[in-house]
Amino acid sequence: MSRKIGLALSGGLLVALNYGCVGSVPRSFDVPGSSMEPTLQVDDSLLISPGVYRNAHPQRGDIVTFTPPPPPALGGDPMRQDPWIFRVIGLPGETIEVRDGQTLINEVPLSEPYISEPPTYTFEAVTIPEDAYVVLGDNRNNAFDSTHWGFLPEENIIGRAAFIYSPAGRLGSVYD
Repeated sequence: MSRKIGLALSGGLLVALNYGCVGSVPRSFDVPGSSMEPTLQVDDSLLISPGVYRNAHPQRGDIVTFTPPPPPALGGDPMRQDPWIFRVIGLPGETIEVRDGQTLINEVPLSEPYISEPPTYTFEAVTIPEDAYVVLGDNRNNAFDSTHWGFLPEENIIGRAAFIYSPAGRLGSVYD
């Protein structure tokens, strides 16, 4: 079997499995910038599972795509409507802060082996409202994430990143 046919069949199988597991057709997403490095690279192409949160809530560590918060939170820029992608770090009802190079959840340091380097900034302790999350880039010091614009409403979440399908050398789960 040729490589192209094999990739097409495996891609079709992934779509079928995803549809069967979460009840929706996966979406494609191309990583636009470096804020999720080293986990995701610029121009990685991903499959996103949009139905995964139909009967569940995002969990810490999930990488999610979302519609950015309303323009006032972003300085009134109405053009910022392309989906973004970050990792869920803070859950509803938790207190989160960043200090001394560590992210703290309810005053307990979070183990984060996926980040590119420890954060060099301070983010004062805040309690996350119900139906909202704090999402941060794995490239903490170079990400325009919740530390800049605030909480992500759950209703803005499009889906969970699942699989890198391009470039071929990066083929695999985003969680490996």
